[in-house]
Amino acid sequence: MEPTQWTLTETFQFPAEYGKPVSAQEVKVTAGYTEHQTEDAVRLSGIYHVAANVAFDGEAQAEASEADAILIDDVDVEDKSGYFEYAVPLLVDLPTSSGGQLKASVIEASASATDDGTLTVMWTVEAKLAEVEVADAKSNDKDEAPKAETATAAVTADLDSSSVNLIETSLGYSEDHEMLAFISDLEDDVTVTSFRLNDVFVE
Repeated sequence: MEPTQWTLTETFQFPAEYGKPVSAQEVKVTAGYTEHQTEDAVRLSGIYHVAANVAFDGEAQAEASEADAILIDDVDVEDKSGYFEYAVPLLVDLPTSSGGQLKASVIEASASATDDGTLTVMWTVEAKLAEVEVADAKSNDKDEAPKAETATAAVTADLDSSSVNLIETSLGYSEDHEMLAFISDLEDDVTVTSFRLNDVFVE
């Protein structure tokens, strides 16, 4: 599934005693949801948690009511600066995905004051497949690679020079590999030491 984006807008108004909002800082919108598979779609349901710091002009105005605006009467205001939170319902159906679990997150959020004394908050959401399994696979490859190389070096350390040349060719090592170069320069009368490797007796 290709990443899917959508944009939402919500308008808020505040008690007239605080005055008109003139700006908003630190706007943050977070998506919280659960995922449910329907017959022909993946349904995400939950809330968008909206939080912002708002600056007011402090000039009390007559009570006004905008039909499309949400009244926020619980605002922490101090010296013309206020903070509010609100939960907007989240409900969206996305195309069925066979590749794994979906992850939806807000990638951009902004707010602007309007001339009629309201605050408009806009945010963009992106949904895409989670990449947890891919990251885990890469991590496992990194953990296993050094062990394989170490084991190979331990086995080749006690072989004669002709065997080393054969192993070097089959494993694709370069001729200037320091370990193999050192082994290939050893004399044929070097003592062979017997040891156990993974419970297999090697001589």
